[in-house]
This record gives sequence, structure tokens and C-alpha cells, in this order.
Amino acid sequence: MYPVGPAWPRFRILRALWALLAVLLASWRLWAFQDIQECTWQVVLNKFETVGKNGMSDRFFHQQPVATLDSVFSPLVDAPTDQGEKYLSFPYYLKINYSCNGEIFDLIPRYFMNVPSRPLWYTVDQAPVLILGGIPEEKSVLLTDTSFKDSFLVELNIDSCWVGSFYCPQAIFTATIYDAIATESTLFIRQNQLVYYFTGTYLTLHESNHGSGSWVRVLANECIKSLCPVHFHSNGSEYIMALTSGKREGYVHFGTITDGHVSFQVLPKHRSVCEGIQVFNCSITWAVFIAGDYILLMLVEIQDPTTRSYFQVVSYDLVSDNLVILYTIPEFIPDARGLEFLMILGTESYTNFTMVPKGMFYNPYNNLLFIWGNFLLQSYNNEDFIYLADFPKDQSIKYLVNSFHGETAIVTETEEIWYLLEGSYRMYRLFPSKAWEVHVSLQVMQQSSFYTRIETMVTLFYEDHQLYQLVYLMNGGQGRLVKRLVPVEQLLMYQQPGNHYLLERRGNHLTLSFTDFCPFTVMHLRDLPDPQIYTRQERYRAHPPRVLEPSGFHDQNSLAVYQGLVYYLLFLHSKYHKPYADPVHDSTWRWWKNKKVDQDYYFYLASNLQSTSNVYIDMASYEKIYDLKAEHELPERIYLDKGTSYGFSIFVTVRGHSLEFQPERVLTTLELRSKVDLGVVLADADCIEVVVNQKVLINRNSVLFWVTIHDKRSCFDQGLSGHHLMKTSVLVKVVGAVGHCFQNTHRGLHMQGNLMIPLLIGCPPGKRLAFDITYTVEYNRLQNKHYFDCVHVDPEMPCFLFRDTFYPFFLIQDLVTGDSGSFQGSYVFKVVGGGPTMDTVIEYSEEEIYRFNSPLDKTNSLIWTTKNTTTTKDLAFNIMTHQSLGIEWLCLENSPCHDTIPHSIFAPEFFFKVLVSNRGVDKSTYCDHQLIFLLHIHGLPLSANRALFILMVSFIVFIGLVTLYIIFCLLLTPMVKACNILRWKINNIITSESYYTYKSSSRIFSGTSGTKSRASSSISSSVSSKVVEGNQEVPEEPSEKQYIT
Repeated sequence: MYPVGPAWPRFRILRALWALLAVLLASWRLWAFQDIQECTWQVVLNKFETVGKNGMSDRFFHQQPVATLDSVFSPLVDAPTDQGEKYLSFPYYLKINYSCNGEIFDLIPRYFMNVPSRPLWYTVDQAPVLILGGIPEEKSVLLTDTSFKDSFLVELNIDSCWVGSFYCPQAIFTATIYDAIATESTLFIRQNQLVYYFTGTYLTLHESNHGSGSWVRVLANECIKSLCPVHFHSNGSEYIMALTSGKREGYVHFGTITDGHVSFQVLPKHRSVCEGIQVFNCSITWAVFIAGDYILLMLVEIQDPTTRSYFQVVSYDLVSDNLVILYTIPEFIPDARGLEFLMILGTESYTNFTMVPKGMFYNPYNNLLFIWGNFLLQSYNNEDFIYLADFPKDQSIKYLVNSFHGETAIVTETEEIWYLLEGSYRMYRLFPSKAWEVHVSLQVMQQSSFYTRIETMVTLFYEDHQLYQLVYLMNGGQGRLVKRLVPVEQLLMYQQPGNHYLLERRGNHLTLSFTDFCPFTVMHLRDLPDPQIYTRQERYRAHPPRVLEPSGFHDQNSLAVYQGLVYYLLFLHSKYHKPYADPVHDSTWRWWKNKKVDQDYYFYLASNLQSTSNVYIDMASYEKIYDLKAEHELPERIYLDKGTSYGFSIFVTVRGHSLEFQPERVLTTLELRSKVDLGVVLADADCIEVVVNQKVLINRNSVLFWVTIHDKRSCFDQGLSGHHLMKTSVLVKVVGAVGHCFQNTHRGLHMQGNLMIPLLIGCPPGKRLAFDITYTVEYNRLQNKHYFDCVHVDPEMPCFLFRDTFYPFFLIQDLVTGDSGSFQGSYVFKVVGGGPTMDTVIEYSEEEIYRFNSPLDKTNSLIWTTKNTTTTKDLAFNIMTHQSLGIEWLCLENSPCHDTIPHSIFAPEFFFKVLVSNRGVDKSTYCDHQLIFLLHIHGLPLSANRALFILMVSFIVFIGLVTLYIIFCLLLTPMVKACNILRWKINNIITSESYYTYKSSSRIFSGTSGTKSRASSSISSSVSSKVVEGNQEVPEEPSEKQYIT
């Protein structure tokens, strides 16, 4: 039997198999002609009109969602979607295809051919676009939003004013943009001595008609000789530095970019660097900013008229405004005497080559500082330096590129490319080299389009731990700009066998054997924990809806449904950050909580092809992923909270000394330990510690190392979740493996034996404090023996009674792993605002917050109190825990909730704005948890005066009502009699008038004379008067008079 499921047509499966076969055959043909590394998944944006068209892509111009998709979702009456919700859509679709042709596009040859390469500067992991200057004699930059998979030239509409003067000397004038830096919200460029930054959106930047005119000139009265980048953001801002010349020589303009706002300040604040180090004439050559310590390191050239110029490394503290000389660079390059490196102590001998420093580079993860020029110095403490002797003295470094994962690439003035693994001291020349020639020859044999005889490197940069070149190729008179991978591992491997082989005679023939310097044959990572708790990446699963049409292809409606579902999923993700915790810790819980009972019904309709719009939405396909497993590799970075740890194991199998095919003998424990050893380098030994345990597996010729990284609870105070994290790292290396050990994987050749683990110490992102309203209500009902909610119940904000003791509870929710547990730490509870209604809630001042919450208050203003005796160090506020004795509401005379006027017949209510914070009182975590929420309290008592006033008013009203009742009862009988008399009088009058009217009518019809009429009238009048008199004499016989009448 087939498993129960939607009935998919069988011929569609056959068609899919043929399609798969065609893909496999095509892949084999591509492999026969091109290198597999050139085939990659390409992701581009497309409007729906261009989906499926070859080579079509759109830019991300429209950032706002498309209008509601009511016309698409309203027919889905038998789907789990909520008809009351408004589903939005993205303005673009993602087109994903597997392509073996690189993104190659034409540009004018003179812009790139034989033009020196230049560095690519940007804020790492933040900049959405990258820009590159250096276009000869053109006010243009190369801009990309795809990391140079494609790019375009942007011509800048800037004034290019010449401001050369005695105070700002300028040797030559050029239109070339020399320095270009991209940050998250701003772009910076330098042309001559002028600096501009871009304001606006990416849409206006891309428009050719007026977009490039949004460049604003900054530091208009300054002469800027160069810009220096800051590669990482910190403290909620990004930074840039501008070095001055002329009248401002010796100062740095330090720029801060916060939420798109750019501001500059002059550093040092009160005196120039020259004055601070007590020299007459100096010039700042380069500057780096260490954000974690608020330190500015400057490479300063001192011009001494009596001696040669020399260089010093000067430190400036932005907090204390102090200048300190850290290091004086030697005048000449040291003589290493054949060593790979040399520790500079001042006692070494020197060559005749003058040291010419040109710049510095700082890696905040391992505190490694490079000083480069026609040499390379490195230091881990900014004071003691090591000279790397592999770099040739006749070369000069132009710029450095760092992966921030333990690798550094170096570009020289002659466009040579050198490579350095941080933690080691050997440098490798990648280009030009014999290994590069071998690699290019193999690529040409495979007919790769990424290599030609005539080419110019534009820039060099790291992306996803891999080194890339942006190269301009000339072929057949046409120029192309391509992005290609620099195969570092292959180049290093090609360099090994050239000089290390052995010819041995065995019998009548010679045997060639190569020496393998790698100390192991196999290296595996084991026992890796689930990565999400350390990588802090939130992941969702969102499969497209199933199309029930026979063709199986998506149409515009099904794609719109999918986009609406994805957009709503992201909406729930952002909406989940609220102070009141849901009963279920999952952002998608509210989406399907009322639809789960009908899940089988929806599946039944889809199985029988009865779903409306021919679309089946599976609720299980839209959920948050909490159980992601490790993939036998270390995370890209690891977040550590206070006292937490990360552990894994390394399995290493020891090898022999050659590649000869002979059985390996079993080594002893001592031999195994001597052949394989593990070293650990800590960037901050005061902050973290590493414990390594070793186990020898004799029967497998292997060694197993358990590595555990611990936080030492000493180098971080408290910070918001994901903010102000301390960067550090651990380098784990197998001794003797650097540059010698490689492994073939499905991702290509991979270097082994050198593991760089970036660490971020502090409060990990994705952790938050939430008000546990569900458990709070249950616990308060249990402790107070009852629970009274408000008259008008709000399920999102339950009420609490004023006279009951209030026991609050809070949750620490991990949005990444799905963990949600009771907050066990200490916290401070403060009322920071309030009002009788939600619309009248106001914020209290600091002085009011102290009076309303502090147990030291003497102004009779407390809102609440507690029986706990633990307070902060200054005794200003009470410290609460989950085991506290509860909160008693007071609302004393001078508090804002005192004497609240009720707005109805029910007791007064009040909304308290509460701040809960563990800052400074909780030692269990680095997280500075702050939670602000509204607390609804009802049943507030009235003040004594108002209660007495209401009592007196009520008493007076009551007495008045009783008096009126008594008076009414006493006067009821006389009033009834009087009413009866009045009524009979009115009846008699009406009867008399009726009688006279009748008699008059009779005379008219009988034709009597006027005399009789008058007599009759007289008689009638006399009779009437007698009747009235009789009525007055005998009032108690109304019935008889009525009869006579």
C-alpha cells in the first residue's frame, strides 16, 4: 500500500525523473569543459513579470510591502489562514538557479587596465553595498550590492573645488577618487583634500539622473590627506577617521555615524599629537581605533632636523585624554640570520635597509597589531613586536586584507600576493609563484573563462572565509571584470612536493617517494554541541504551498500566497517581542492555535484535490527551528554568557613519514604522544580559559583531544542583549600542521590543523526578560485564596486587586533555542509611570521615581512596599527575587495613585508603568535585562477626606430621600381627596356645558320665539344655580347628583 498523502499525478514523477537525468547529464558535460568551482548557486531579485527570463534581474528599489492580498487569500475559505488578517507581499521574488558562468560584464579598458589595485574598505557584516574608487581621472566609483558578482559605475556630481593654499598644500590636482569607505548607512569618499559622504537611499544612489548629486561635503575647512577605516561597529555606532595635513597637522578628525547621522570631533581634544609627545614637527601616517578600550593608535612620523625621520606608535585614550608613546620603530630592518621571525629586543643586529612604515592593521579578535611597509611587524600587546623575516626587504606592502578568522593576505606595490596564517610566522607568496603557474595551466586546460594572458587585479578581499580577486581580463580586444576565487589551499599544496622528494633504489629500479610533513592522516571534529545556542541564529522553516494542478507549476496566485505567508511569518517574528509572555514560547503559536483541530480536514481536502484555488497550505511547514544539528564543523563565531562553556573533541590519526604504500605499524603510547601535540593560543587569557584532555587510542594509532572553552566571569560587566560584546578568540592548532595538512571535501580542498574560533563575550543576542503573566495569576490565586479580575476582562492584560499581595514572576526566554524558564536572578522593581487610564499614563521624573519607590523616602509618597530587607548598595531601592515575599500596594498620600477618582460605580483603577532591571544586582549573567510593562490594578481605596465627603453626601441624600418619603406618606390621603374634588368639579362643568348646548339645539330645531328662549334661558339658569347649590350642600352624594343631572 502507498502511504496516505495528497494524490500527486504519476506522470509528473516520470517527468521529474527525466528532468533530473537531464540535469545530471548537463552537469557531466559542464564538468568536462569547466572547473567545478565556477558553478555556483545564483540568487537574484525579480519582479513577477521577469521571473523565468534568462539573464533578467531587478534592483531592490521598492522597500515597502505590496498592498494587501485580499483577492488572493479571501477565496481560501478551507485553508488554515485567518480571513480577518491582512496579508502583505514583498515587492520582489527571489530567483535561484545553478549557473556555471560567472557574472562577467564589459567596462572601458582604460578604467582598469594597468591601473594599480586598491583596498576595499567597509564595515564588516554591516555594509549593504561596497564601493571602490581609483578610476583614473574620473569622478566615479564602482558600486555593488552583490559582493561584485555584478557592479556598475556611478559618476559623482561633486564640486571638486581647489582649496590649495599655504595652509593646505596640494601638489597635483586629479579627478580620481582615492579613498572610498562603505558603512551600514553612509558612504564616504576622498578626492584630493576634500571629503564627501552620501545621504539618501540606495534608490537615489542608483538613479543616474540625480542620485549622485546627494553627496555632501564634510570638513569643508580642513585639508584631508587620507581616510582610515574602522572595520567593526561598536556601541551602536560606526566610525571613520580622517587624517589632516597643513595647518591641522598632528590631529585626527574622528567621525561617528549613528543612525545615518554623521558627526566629527578633533582628537586629541586639547593639544596636537606633536605637542603631546613633545616634538616640534610630526605627521600622522595612519590610525586605528580599538573600540573595546576607546583607544586610538597612531603611526606618527617625527621629522627631526638634526637626525633622520623616525616613527613611533602613539596611543591616545579618548576617555582620559592621555597620550602615551608605546613603541619606537627601529630605523633599519633587523637581520634575522635565516630565522623565520625575530623578537625585537633592541640587542639584535640590523641590515642597511631603512624601515619605511606605511600603515597599521588591528584585529580585535586576537589583539594582533600589524605595522607594515617594506617589512611586517606584529604584536599582541601593542608594545612588544615580532619581525617576520619571510617578507622580502625589496618589496613594499600596499595594503592588508584580513578574514578575521585567522588569515591575512598582503598586496605589495608590485601586485604580489602574500599569505599569512595568524598564530604562525611563515609567509607564503601566492602570486607570482610556480604554484600559481601550475594552477593557471590547469585552468587553461579546462577552458576556464576566468583566466587570460592579459589581466589586471582591481582589488583583493575576503568573503565567507575565502579569498577573492576582482580582476579585469582582456581577451580578443574586449575587457571584462570578473570575480574569481584565489585557491589558497591548492596553491599551498602545489608548493610542497617540489623540493621534498626522495629517489630510492629498490632492486633494479628507482622508486620516487615524497615526504609528507603533515603529522596526521585523519583529523575529525567530534562531539560538537547543537550550534544554535552558540551561533544565536534564529531559523524558520517556510515551505511553499503545494500546487494541486496536474502540471505542478506555481502560478502568480500560488506565488503570491507563498509570499503572503512568508511575510506574515516575519510579521509574527517581529510582533513576538512584547512584555507579556505567551503561554507557549513560540512566535508561530498564535498563527495556528485555533486551526490545529482542523488540520486533518485540510489534509483530507488536499488529498482529494478539493482545496480551493488548488493550493494546499501545510501548517507544519511554517514553524521555527530549534533543533538544528552540528555539521562536523565549528560555528562561525561563538557567543558566551557569564560562566558558560563550549566543548568539542578532535580525533587525530597519526601517519608515517612518506606516501609509500605499506602497512602502518601500531605505535606505542609514548610514540603517539610525541608525534601529535595540540597547542592553544588565547587572545585574552584573563577572560577565558581552555582545558584540554588527551586520550591515546593505541589500537587505532590515534589520539583524542577534548577541548573545553570556559568564560572566567571577569572581563565583562553587563550589557543589553547582543550589544557591546567583547571580541576575543581561541586558536587551536596541531603542532607542525600549519601549511602542511589538507583535506578534500565536497566544498573543495580544506586546510587542517589550524582552528581559529572567534568568541563574543557578553549577553548573547536573542535573550529577553518577559512578564510571566500565566504563572503570576495562578500563584497569586493560590497565595491570596482568590483572584478577582476586572469587570471588563482583557485577556492580554489581566488585573490584580489592590488589597491582595502581588507576587510577580518573570521568564528568561531564549528566542533562538526555544528555552523558557523562570528568572532566578535578582532584580529591582520600580514604578516609572502611571495613570488612571491607558491614555493618561505619563512618565515620572528621576526624583519622582525615587520618592515613589525608595524605602528611604520620607515624603509619604510610596506606591508600594515589601517585607524583603535586601537593598541596593546605596540603600535606595529594594532587591527582589523569585522567592520574595511579595509586594504590598500603598498609594500613600503624596503618590500619584492616591485618591484616584472613580469613573463609574466601580472601584478606581490605575495603570502602573513598571520597570524591572537586573543591572548591578544580578551576578549570574552578563545580560542587562530591562523590562517595561503596564500593570493594571483595580479596587484602589479612596482617601479619608474623599471617603468622608462621599459618606456625608450619601448620608444627606439618604436623609433627604427618607424625609421626602415620610412627607409623601402623610400627605397622600388629603391629596387624594383634593384630587377627587377637583375631578368632580371639572366633570360637572363639562356636563353643564353639554346640557346647555343640548337645550339650545332643541330650540333652534323647534322654531320657538325669542321670548320663550329668554324665559327658558332664565328658568334654565335658575335650575342650574339650584343644582350647583345643592351640590355644595351635599358633597357626599355624587352618585345622586349625577342621576338628577
